[in-house]
Amino acid sequence: MKRFTKHILVVILGLIVLIGLGGAGSFIWLLGSLPLVDGQIHVTGITRDIEIVRDRHGIPHISAATDADALFGLGFVHAQDRLWQMEMNRRTGAGRLSEILGPAALSTDKFLRTLGVYRVAEQTLGAYEPAERAPLDAYSAGVNAYLDTHTGPLPLEFLILDHKPEPWRAEDSLVWMKMMAWDLGNNFHEELARARLSRQLSAHQISEFMPPYPGDAPHLIDDLPKLAKLYQAADVTRLAQALPETPPPGIGSNNWVVDGGRTLSGKPLLANDPHLGLSAPSVWYFAHLSVAGHDVIGATLPGVPAVVLGRNNQIAWG
Repeated sequence: MKRFTKHILVVILGLIVLIGLGGAGSFIWLLGSLPLVDGQIHVTGITRDIEIVRDRHGIPHISAATDADALFGLGFVHAQDRLWQMEMNRRTGAGRLSEILGPAALSTDKFLRTLGVYRVAEQTLGAYEPAERAPLDAYSAGVNAYLDTHTGPLPLEFLILDHKPEPWRAEDSLVWMKMMAWDLGNNFHEELARARLSRQLSAHQISEFMPPYPGDAPHLIDDLPKLAKLYQAADVTRLAQALPETPPPGIGSNNWVVDGGRTLSGKPLLANDPHLGLSAPSVWYFAHLSVAGHDVIGATLPGVPAVVLGRNNQIAWG
């Protein structure tokens, strides 16, 4: 009996060791999905070497010879740190979430395909001059350089869903810009309500029923009665009922400035207060781009080749 008990203990201990080794091996393997922050990575598509140094906060400082190379580097670090977020963002705008998330995302896909955000992004890109498209192409090349050179596993979300990302396209960046613009101008319920009211009320009466925020002058549209017939044909009531609920209107993002006469430096200070929903990971990604002595630092959007809120050596914006 004692001998039998010893055998059981040996088997249990062996299983514990195997499970421990397997867990440790899996953990070490998953570490390969983390960004490589030391050493050199050989890529194609840049004119000269790009240096990326991360500070103690993990913020990348990108030094490059040209604007295109700097945006290439930005695309690369965005993909290193936020690839899953970028994948979800572009699929949201394209109405392609259900391809990887299943039927639960189908209603969202239908809504966004009806809006046609990705179609508009494609049309916008088609109207760009080569110089306007160049930053998007440079950024996309940086994202794809990461996908081509990364030899370890992709972030855990890709593993769980058994999904491999497609190459990044310039349209993917544009669609997220348009999604952010749509999110920040999310007043379609109010506009559809105005359309329904225009069947019975004048523009002035509508402005009394739905007054503007205090301090804003009302914008009266004389053509609302004429448009009412079109709205009736479009059945805007049914459309409004099909749209997702949104918070009531109110004051949102804002900026304020402190005059240089009131600061220790003698220079003005700009404070930008964007009102956005909480998310994890954050909507924003801080980065610093330096090209031939010209510096830009601030908040970027993963998937977008621009510093949206930030400053250079002369001015700040937000």
